[in-house]
Amino acid sequence: MTQRSARWKRVLGAALAVFVMLSLTANRSVAHPHVWIDSVVRLIFDDNHHVTALEVEWHFDEFYSLFAVEDLDKNADGKLDEAELRPLAELNVTSLESYRYFTYVKVDGVDAAYEKVRDYSSRFDDGILSLRFVLPLSVPVDPRTAQFSFSSYDPSFYISIEPGRETPVILSDGAPEGCALRLTRGADTETLNLADTDIFDAGGQSIAARFASRATLSCASPAVIQ
Repeated sequence: MTQRSARWKRVLGAALAVFVMLSLTANRSVAHPHVWIDSVVRLIFDDNHHVTALEVEWHFDEFYSLFAVEDLDKNADGKLDEAELRPLAELNVTSLESYRYFTYVKVDGVDAAYEKVRDYSSRFDDGILSLRFVLPLSVPVDPRTAQFSFSSYDPSFYISIEPGRETPVILSDGAPEGCALRLTRGADTETLNLADTDIFDAGGQSIAARFASRATLSCASPAVIQ
């Protein structure tokens, strides 16, 4: 492996957020996803029934998974354990910090502030690489008095992040009674023809934001929620 190819592999395999940097110089020829992620998010509540964090789990497509874990089996036992995957997970979450971890939480329409990610790890099962991390909110949110929503996307549109097909959003124990979760799915990115589309519009908004699915949590008394 040449020095150049080894460096490129480290960038692709370890730092997902590097793809976002491509948006600074992206042209129309790359305005479509190259990596696909199925996402599952669990909302974590405290004893006061406030949302305190999001536990995010990403499952990467098979091709990217195999590419990312190449040469990581240091003990050559034919499987990847947590210790072997730990550096990959650590560099991923560190790199993603500058890009809000591709996770955009809004409280009453305003961007929420985060603390540093905690409890992160990666797994490699049945040919699929996954990344799990807990994203704490700087200020807990009471969903009974504020509208809480989030979406997941890569602004450069190099990576497509889609809700998992079965249970894309999970409410942990502690959620208030009378909560309704609405998932508004975006367009299927695999069918979009973006060859003639700019990644960012005149206002600086990423096209990925318009096609991203958004989950909205509304909590009130059972009589209010139909």
